[in-house]
Amino acid sequence: MSYQPTAYNSKQFHPQPQPEKSRGLMEKIRKRGQVFPFSDTNTSIATTALKDQPPSILNEDGAEDDLFWTHEKVQPYTFFVWAGFYLFLVTMAKVVLYVLYPLLCVLMLIPAFGEAGPSVALQGVWTFTLYVALPAVIIYLPVFIINRIDPKMTKAQLERWVARKKYCLNRETGMVTLYGAGNRKIFTHPFIEFDCILASNPNHQGLLSYRLMLVHRYSNYKHGVNIGSLVGVNAPVAEYHRLWNMIQQYMDVSKPLPDIPMLEPFRHLDPTTAEYDQQTNRDPRYWRQMSDEVFEAQLTKIAKAQEQNNIPASGPILDIFAEA
Repeated sequence: MSYQPTAYNSKQFHPQPQPEKSRGLMEKIRKRGQVFPFSDTNTSIATTALKDQPPSILNEDGAEDDLFWTHEKVQPYTFFVWAGFYLFLVTMAKVVLYVLYPLLCVLMLIPAFGEAGPSVALQGVWTFTLYVALPAVIIYLPVFIINRIDPKMTKAQLERWVARKKYCLNRETGMVTLYGAGNRKIFTHPFIEFDCILASNPNHQGLLSYRLMLVHRYSNYKHGVNIGSLVGVNAPVAEYHRLWNMIQQYMDVSKPLPDIPMLEPFRHLDPTTAEYDQQTNRDPRYWRQMSDEVFEAQLTKIAKAQEQNNIPASGPILDIFAEA
């Protein structure tokens, strides 16, 4: 991997032009919220974003292919509307074909040796095959064929057949891309051209829900990049600050990758990170050698330490703008 000239570097960047004032009501609404400034990041992490990636998942065969965090890019996916229901049906069809169908066929054939005779038993098997097993075959067949074409295809790779890209934060190029339907690019701009805005709205229970958005500073797009989905909508405000700190560190090629579980398999592939880990003698399997119980306890310990020791959610503010 080699960094491109457009990669974000907090030590070397072109000062950005001052943004124009909001030109209309809709733009003011879209850019409403608390703006998180760029900063010289520290080691704070949003532990809420890590809980779904315990070592038991990271150590599975093919786990590296399933991760949407890599040394090159953060690129999560979202399911098509119908995808979740279809994958549920696929799971049920597999249970029917591999478990229920063989078992019930055996049970239905038992009466063939009794007074009912073989005709009744065969009729039961035929009925179950026609109305249950055959629909299950039709549902499961596409997945079965795909698995035969590529036996090494992981579950996550299969799911991406029924999903689309949400956005991409590319460390190698320093670019941020938002995708729409059919993986159509809505926009692509350098990371440093985005404002990070925390917007809040009360839900039906009167509690605040949050969205942490990357909004392009020099355009009037009606869409932003919802990076806050990595921690959810009800996290403490400090977690959104820490998430922004993590994202900045991830994109900043002058700094090593954030020390988080899902990036551990890729640390040796990133030049800055590999050099840092060699200098600090970091254990290359620090996270992955933990049990899930130790991992959960470690996240709790980190979260408490960050809160109780008043560790800043990010480092000193970085002035990215040119003088007026």
